Amino acid sequence: MHILKYMAGLLTASGAIAAGTEARESAVRELDASTMHSWVDRQHLALVQFYAPWCLYCQALKPAYEKAAATLEADNVPLAKVDCTKNAALCDQVGIQGFPTMKVVLDGRFGIYNGSRQESGIVSYMRKHKGPPVKEVRAAEHSSFVKSDHVVVVGYFKNTLVMELGMLREVAKELIEDFTFGVVVDKSTAKKQKIAMPGIGVYTDYDGQMSVFSGKYTIDNIRRFVRSRSVPVLGELSARTFSTYSKASLPLGLVFYNSDESREALEKELLETAKEFRDKVSLALVDARTYWKHAVGLDLKTQWPAFAIQDIGQHTKYPMSQDKKLSAAGVRQFVADYVAGRVPPHYKSQAIPETNSGDVFKLVAKQFNEVVFDASKDVLVLLHATWCIHCKRLMPVYQELGRLFANHSGIVVAQMEATMNDVPSNDPALEISGYPTIVLVRATNNEVVPYHGDRSLGSFTEFLRAHAAHPVNSHTNEVHKISANGPGYVVVPRQVSGFTPKDTRHVEL
Repeated sequence: MHILKYMAGLLTASGAIAAGTEARESAVRELDASTMHSWVDRQHLALVQFYAPWCLYCQALKPAYEKAAATLEADNVPLAKVDCTKNAALCDQVGIQGFPTMKVVLDGRFGIYNGSRQESGIVSYMRKHKGPPVKEVRAAEHSSFVKSDHVVVVGYFKNTLVMELGMLREVAKELIEDFTFGVVVDKSTAKKQKIAMPGIGVYTDYDGQMSVFSGKYTIDNIRRFVRSRSVPVLGELSARTFSTYSKASLPLGLVFYNSDESREALEKELLETAKEFRDKVSLALVDARTYWKHAVGLDLKTQWPAFAIQDIGQHTKYPMSQDKKLSAAGVRQFVADYVAGRVPPHYKSQAIPETNSGDVFKLVAKQFNEVVFDASKDVLVLLHATWCIHCKRLMPVYQELGRLFANHSGIVVAQMEATMNDVPSNDPALEISGYPTIVLVRATNNEVVPYHGDRSLGSFTEFLRAHAAHPVNSHTNEVHKISANGPGYVVVPRQVSGFTPKDTRHVEL
């Protein structure tokens, strides 16, 4: 009997120890509606993941997130998570649109997390935000510091009070998520690096080389120098290197080749052009055998070699004419003309319709700005795709809406096939993330107001009544119920994957 009690006691104790061990296994704090706000208010720097247990991307992130949390405990940077299937109202309050979403907490306030989902990326990102934007580097740690990131920027100054360091700090605050910044005040270290004080060196892991800043000290010049030196001269653009080029935030000069021999020849011919315009355009080689669809997206024909400039930030493209054989001289002149502002952006467009007398105005890219940004009109624009089933279901309602406002002098109901026509605007509110996309461009100030209502005629007219600059009351007497069977929406695939919209239907196994 005593033995049984003894064994039972051992089992109970071991179970408690096991439970305690299990509880301590995770360094990630689980938050809910009753704890999140008070916890966030107390944090100087933290990271919170909003997730759904059924989301495959959340499941893939879990191991890296757990390891990062354990690593960052020593830095006193806590990581937490919120299950949005149990705290739906809380996640809506924070503005969660899909899973997983990670948000940085800075002094009790949420901010955007722009780091990666790997353990090392999470740890690096959070550590960068923990310390000063520019770290003071001692002579003994210099060699390891310049190898601590893909791109490391080091300022060499006589002391920490000089004006040039102040400029570098401003650039570091802006670019700290992408690059690592340090400062050296030791003259012997600067001498070993062959840098005269004041000086700035950019160290990169793609070639193991250092580039030295030689321009006039201004914030803009330093920023441009750091970004341009973060990518190689005439390197290879691929799925693996795309993120690096994107972080450089410079227009891309894309040289498409379709054979190893062609690549070798183009690299030799265009190297000097790449060096000459490095601060303004990042020239890169692209294998058309793999990425020919990207060339087509830039409105190039599948004839190689070919060249185009793409400004990702401005959503603009500049394909070089393929009427003549590509030459080094031709590419150089094209880039020079682009830098000088002599090359207009190219927009794919259907022909302007010969007649446009329907109730819904048929837009094409060639006349988009003329019609949509007419300050005397409120213009409701439907951006759709012919293959989109939700767009097809919407069309009867949208046609009826056009008929209802056909005689209104101040309101235009318009539509554009967005896979055959580019939107000639870099306004973020006009960026297409899926179909259908519906926006109102208001009269007088051209403010773009996204439409998020249901697909009924009544909802559209109420939206126009609330947001249009011109009155719509006299045109709503005929409104009756026409349904498009719910707010269907087709998401356009992005460069970055691994995100599940929160309204995605799922099956629990």
